[in-house]
Amino acid sequence: MVDEQVVFWLRRRTSLVDVGTTGILMLACVLCGALVGADAAYYGLSVVVLLPLAFRRRWPELAAVLVAGAAFVQWWTVRDTTGALLADVAVPIVVYTLAAHSRRYWSRGGLIAGLCGAALGAWSWPQLPTTALAHVIVGGFLASTVVAAWLGGAWQRARRGEFLALAEHTALLERTRDERTRFAVLSERTRIARDIHDVLAHSLAVIVAQSDGGRYAARTEPDAAIDALAAIGDHGRRALTETRRAIGVLREDDEVDPHPAPRVGISDLTRLVDDVRGAGLPVELKVDLPFGLFDSGVGLVVYRIVQEGLTNVVKHAGSGARAEVSVRHEDHRLWVSVGDDGRAEGSSGRDGYGLVGMRERVGAYGGDIELRERPGGCGHVLAVRIPMGADG
Repeated sequence: MVDEQVVFWLRRRTSLVDVGTTGILMLACVLCGALVGADAAYYGLSVVVLLPLAFRRRWPELAAVLVAGAAFVQWWTVRDTTGALLADVAVPIVVYTLAAHSRRYWSRGGLIAGLCGAALGAWSWPQLPTTALAHVIVGGFLASTVVAAWLGGAWQRARRGEFLALAEHTALLERTRDERTRFAVLSERTRIARDIHDVLAHSLAVIVAQSDGGRYAARTEPDAAIDALAAIGDHGRRALTETRRAIGVLREDDEVDPHPAPRVGISDLTRLVDDVRGAGLPVELKVDLPFGLFDSGVGLVVYRIVQEGLTNVVKHAGSGARAEVSVRHEDHRLWVSVGDDGRAEGSSGRDGYGLVGMRERVGAYGGDIELRERPGGCGHVLAVRIPMGADG
């Protein structure tokens, strides 16, 4: 709107506004002086009292001192002749300015000085012979203008402080929102990378094992080679489906997917173990869990742990190894272990991406994970413990 634009324009040009206001007040004093036939002292004192208002917001303390000094000189020199001037409106104006734009001790000092000036004015004016009550009324009026100006300036200071606090709070909220968005993006990126690693590492390990077996069996057992190729195709398609599910959150039309991939869990461990057995690794599976004990999130964690553990066995345990998988609930904890009796081949001696991902998954549920060698150095055990609470 036009009025808001004008206010905004004036706020950005406070010095110009102060100079213009001072000029208007001086013009009003000149016109009043011309109407009443004022003397030279009237015009001179009016200019001296009003002139500091031209820089009242740039240097409020200096303007207040100059106005106070000029007003006192006026009272001292012409109190019995010219008396009060229209220019004395500068006193409440500088009191307001100190309260709104200066330090608190200057603000309080301006209030005290203004009240003292009101007392001096009440003592000298009205100049006509009157009762004491008239002087009290004049003093009360002058003091009320000073107090009103000081309260107005204090309110303006408080209002400006509230606006600044609100602006800072808004900026803080925006920074917090940006940080949360950034953290959510990083968390989702980590989750997607973790899921893709789990899916592809397991599927590729099984595919490699099947392809190696099929290659050796192709010359002597064509049927076994055909079965290996079929298993490779099944694993490839399953890996593609699970990869689509893992990155499906990045698709805008994910909710309209007519064939969403189901979420894997503990009930899918049997199929997982059968796939690994088909790749040539003997696996023993033991699951001892109460029915309906866990939610889908815990089930997915268990599935990924077993999947990663068996993938590492296939990749590193060597030929002739056997694996055991155990999932049980005991002492209000979920215990998961994947062990083998083979030998570690090509171990780098540091945690790979799979183990890092498992630590993140288990840590999200307050659990811990440990990869240790079996006694005698024959094989490894991946042990996971997840607290489930006293109520299961």
